[in-house]
Amino acid sequence: MKSRVVLKESGEKEPFDPGKLFVGIWKAALDVGGKDKKLAKKLGLQVLTLVNKHYPNGEAIPTFEIGEFAEKVLVENGHTKTAKAFILYRENKRHARQDKSKLGVEDDIGLSYNTLYILKERFLKRNEKGNIVETPKKLVERVAKFLAQAEKTKKLEQKWQEDFYKIMSSFEFLPGTRTLTNAGKRTPQLANCFVWPVEDDIDEIFNILHKSTLIKKHGGGCGYNFSRVRPEGDSVGGIPGLAAGPVKMIEMYDLMTSLFRQEGKYESGNMAILNANHPDVFNFISSKQTDGYLSKTNISIGITDQFMKAALRNQDWELINPRTGEIVNTVKAKSILQLMAQMAWATGDPGIINLSAMNKGTALANPLLKKRGMIEATNPCGEVPLYPYESCNLGYVNFSKFIVNNRFDFKRLSDVMAIAVRLMDNVIESSWFPIPQVTESVRAHRRIGIGAVGWAEALAKMGIAYDSTEAFKLAGKVARVMYKSAFEASCDLSEEKGPFPLVNDSIWAHTKRKPRNVALLTFPPSSSNAVICETSFGIEPYFALAYEQNVLGGMRLKNIVPFFVEELKRRKIYSEGLIQKVIENHGSVQGIDEVPPDMQKIFRVAHDIKWQDHIKMQAAFQKWTDNAITKTINLPSNATPTDIEEAFVMAWKLGCKGLTVYRDQTKNNQVINFGKDNKKDVLRKCPTCDLKLVRDGKCYKCKKCGFSTCEL
Repeated sequence: MKSRVVLKESGEKEPFDPGKLFVGIWKAALDVGGKDKKLAKKLGLQVLTLVNKHYPNGEAIPTFEIGEFAEKVLVENGHTKTAKAFILYRENKRHARQDKSKLGVEDDIGLSYNTLYILKERFLKRNEKGNIVETPKKLVERVAKFLAQAEKTKKLEQKWQEDFYKIMSSFEFLPGTRTLTNAGKRTPQLANCFVWPVEDDIDEIFNILHKSTLIKKHGGGCGYNFSRVRPEGDSVGGIPGLAAGPVKMIEMYDLMTSLFRQEGKYESGNMAILNANHPDVFNFISSKQTDGYLSKTNISIGITDQFMKAALRNQDWELINPRTGEIVNTVKAKSILQLMAQMAWATGDPGIINLSAMNKGTALANPLLKKRGMIEATNPCGEVPLYPYESCNLGYVNFSKFIVNNRFDFKRLSDVMAIAVRLMDNVIESSWFPIPQVTESVRAHRRIGIGAVGWAEALAKMGIAYDSTEAFKLAGKVARVMYKSAFEASCDLSEEKGPFPLVNDSIWAHTKRKPRNVALLTFPPSSSNAVICETSFGIEPYFALAYEQNVLGGMRLKNIVPFFVEELKRRKIYSEGLIQKVIENHGSVQGIDEVPPDMQKIFRVAHDIKWQDHIKMQAAFQKWTDNAITKTINLPSNATPTDIEEAFVMAWKLGCKGLTVYRDQTKNNQVINFGKDNKKDVLRKCPTCDLKLVRDGKCYKCKKCGFSTCEL
């Protein structure tokens, strides 16, 4: 072949190397099970023939055309699977170069490649042909304008549109992904998750199944408490032994989640709760020991102070038939707690929902308890306790944006919270729901849930170790400022627009200052919002400082925490070799000699931190959180069921409203391992990126685009 040059996408020229073409075809063939390397070379020679035919005079050959010639040859020779793999191989090479100009999206805000890519894949508006018709700036303007339309006058609308735009375009605050996606649509379903009543009546069970499926179709996970359903084998219509029981009901709801997906591809999540005094509690606790069963459903036991005290004292515990109110069995309460710990050790389920902590009848724990009764269920990840038909409307402040000169800027946090409360209240006003009862309940309570992203990064910027007393104290102070600022803003909003309609059933019925919203704070998983903001997830520690990701086409892309890189470079110790050591050390810097001790102390990842300190951090935020918190409590693979039992007890004693534990390498559910022992089966992939999802507690997350099974 004649001496040639290729014209790269950047405009640069370089000598044409046929060897790269052969390697690309061979790697693509390997990915789909090919074994004939000679055939790959033969196909490569056919590609070279096409190149010579189309460029006979030694012209520079655009790299994209070489790829297209290769795809043509592969398809015409019947190697369609290899052709697809080759296309993906080329796409991932482009992605690895992180050239924003090749994404086909105008960056009119000044974003990183990753953020721009995520917005393009999941959030920017498209026309009927699927083409992007929106820029990042236009996305923020669309959301700000749509939410500001809830204001009473044009003057107020203009003012708040500008304020909403400022905190979103600066990434100090973002509403949840459902709002980013659906704001401005004809049927704007802006909420994330919902709770539904489940009664012991077959007609009502199917009625709720239908209604919750409609919600899932439009986007939203669902939570249920099945404790009113009569136990398996109970009497039906006077005939004994006919009742299917709660677990079979849950199986039916789980199946419908698989059949009816959001936007045709996203699977919603469910939360199924059964109280500790239900006769089927043992069967429920053990229900997920078979891999794949109830795979779309998180399960949790509804515990109370009475149950936990009985378990710790090894006292008897009565199991009561909800249909008759009769005691059908008496067991040791500790036997239930021990089985919970054993199954959570083996499978990651169940978690606990602390019904007592959720229902104290205070501003921070169900202020409607006296008149409206207990809240009995939560959204799929457990961070928002909800009455039937309520929804959780989520938003996130970005803690990493409030660090100024290594100190936390509480004044700016208060200012942003005031704007965020109004923005989220307007989300409620602007939302559409396909079920009238949902619309009524959402607007009667006006519950919002403002959480956060970037806690681990904020601590690192201040030089504070995640698992330190200083960090726990700061967490409490931050949450206190968030809550008090939000409550004052809600009361101010109430004076302008009126309190939430059920306020006379609340503890504020006779107070001078009444809030606009029944609850204000929560701390959700935050996967997508964290990735958009390019910071750490929620109030979690760093997942890993550096790791490699298998992507389509056989590529392995390195993912590295940007602030970690900055710090290494500032200390002049950065190198590719060091990053590889971190990858092979499970994403951690612990024990790596080149990393100074003070950096090892500050940059600790989830598996470096004791489970007790994970719970202490959750409890520190919970003290001032009126909804609840999603936090993954990581345990090492050598943790015991006794450790998990102790974690449940510790969380209860510290007042946490729920707890999820995840032991490393639990059964076959872990999808990504760090280092060199990545041998686990892939059970789930991201519907956007088609990449492996990471099991993180009860969530599966995509570390590339932020897709999360807990946020749908």
